[in-house]
Amino acid sequence: MILQFWLGAILLLIIACVVFVSPFIFQKKQFVKTENELNRNLLNRDLYEIRLAELEQDEQQGLIIDKKKIITELQHNLLDDTVQQQVKKEFTKNKMLWLPGLLVLILGSVSLYWSVGSYQQVDNWQNVLQRYPALQNKLFNDSSSRPSDQDLRDIMLGLRTHLTTQADDADGWLLYSRLAMVFKDAELALNAVKKAYLLDSDSIDIRLVYIQLKMQMGDQYSRNQAEVMLVKLLKDQPDELEAWSMYAFMALEKQDFSSAIQRWQKMLTLVDENSEQAGILHDSIAYAKNQMTGATKTTPALEHSPTVENSAQQSVIAPLGETYQVQVSIAEKVNLPENGFLFVFAQRVDSAMPVAALKMKITSFPVTVELSDANSMMEGDKLSAQPEFIIKARISLDGSITSGTWQGQTEVIKAGEKSPIKLLVSQPL
Repeated sequence: MILQFWLGAILLLIIACVVFVSPFIFQKKQFVKTENELNRNLLNRDLYEIRLAELEQDEQQGLIIDKKKIITELQHNLLDDTVQQQVKKEFTKNKMLWLPGLLVLILGSVSLYWSVGSYQQVDNWQNVLQRYPALQNKLFNDSSSRPSDQDLRDIMLGLRTHLTTQADDADGWLLYSRLAMVFKDAELALNAVKKAYLLDSDSIDIRLVYIQLKMQMGDQYSRNQAEVMLVKLLKDQPDELEAWSMYAFMALEKQDFSSAIQRWQKMLTLVDENSEQAGILHDSIAYAKNQMTGATKTTPALEHSPTVENSAQQSVIAPLGETYQVQVSIAEKVNLPENGFLFVFAQRVDSAMPVAALKMKITSFPVTVELSDANSMMEGDKLSAQPEFIIKARISLDGSITSGTWQGQTEVIKAGEKSPIKLLVSQPL
């Protein structure tokens, strides 16, 4: 590919050089023609002089009557060579002007492209394509290695190149959509999954991602479309757990707690009763019932958040997508309980339900933790999908969120925040 690019560039430069030099070539041909005309003019002048001498002799012998008229006719037939001599002079003066001009054209074109052209981008693209198989292996097969943001961007570039030649690869478009979601490009993600859906409208994964992106669009029309698509999916696949989770979340966003409870109860029939997921579902049902009866708002699902011993061990849960570092400290007046727990969780600005959360045993403060999609509380509801959110920290006596004693929260955080987020626990509960 890079060889074809350079061959094309060289060909264009050669064409430009030919166009530049061609006027000088034609001028040279014109000069040769002018030289021939000048030689003919000299011959005509010699003939003119000879004829004048003959007229003198004829006049002396009385053979001509009107000598002046004949001379006038000879003069009219004689070509004047003044212009041709000027052309010869100008060409002799400027005949080598094309050489420096050609050099300026070549060197200027190369220098201009080197400074403002896309050579670096083309070179980077070729390097990415060479590393693309290794990057794929790192993403899908190497569980011990976490791809960096640059690795993911390079995978997107390589995948997009692949899709230009194999546009019927539905799984490729789905992966491209998911990568775009990681970088919060909702429009690109939606366009990609739409192409995947047109290629394979029966794929459950494609339909779920398409519905999720429709839900996140924000406008009511897109949300209504997502609900229609989700109902159809559940009709085709009544035991699809992630679809039921999204369906329950739709009801929760509308504050339709009764429907949310019914959908969570359906999910309970699809999971192991003793699993962690069943505990989260029971707590979510209890939360919805509390909302229906006007009880104090709590976040019971947090009680089943993954627990880590300390911040150093938090890396056991590999971060996914955008990662937010939270530096939690406590005010001087806060009394830490023995064998207590710290909850750190992210909430939507307009909802009390946690999006992502973790629970850890209290050791010492300050402590730094990481929140990412790996800490998501519900399938299909990712922290990376939130344009803004609030992070809270709560100290608990016995590992239950309802036994919290102190709490702190941040201001509204925009998606993509890179600097560490500072959070002070100072509010008694």
